Amino acid sequence: MKIYRFNPKAGRIAEGSFEGLIQSLDAPPPPKPGESAIKRAFKKFGLAQMHMSHLVIDDRTIYLRGKAESAKARDQMILTAGNVAGVAAVEAEIQVPPGTPDPKFLEIKTSQNLDEVAEKLPEDISGDELLDANQPLVTSKDDIYPGQTIRLPTEN
Repeated sequence: MKIYRFNPKAGRIAEGSFEGLIQSLDAPPPPKPGESAIKRAFKKFGLAQMHMSHLVIDDRTIYLRGKAESAKARDQMILTAGNVAGVAAVEAEIQVPPGTPDPKFLEIKTSQNLDEVAEKLPEDISGDELLDANQPLVTSKDDIYPGQTIRLPTEN
């Protein structure tokens, strides 16, 4: 099982009257999310029907088990859970086809859009490639926020 760290102060608010809004890094850490909040996040991004066999929340850590048919599908599962406000880590045991590359994630610091993120990377990646790698979780190049974790493109 691999552990992926997230900024618990950042993320989409998954419950309550502010549901769907972005938690600011300047605000106090939100309470830990409930299992129903994580499941709603999966459903919102069309991931509810993926082959997830196990989802448990222990304090601020999400435990995921399941199957994915590609690196992008696996990474979307991890990022959907991890980018919920209040989540500090995702422990994932997700089966993927042999030869699937490991995830490459990046936390957004101060960039305002994916073009700015791409310019700062040592790899030759464009803002359009970052957008494609992160859809449907990111809907436009400007749909990012400080503290958010995104996926860097991989071969699979």
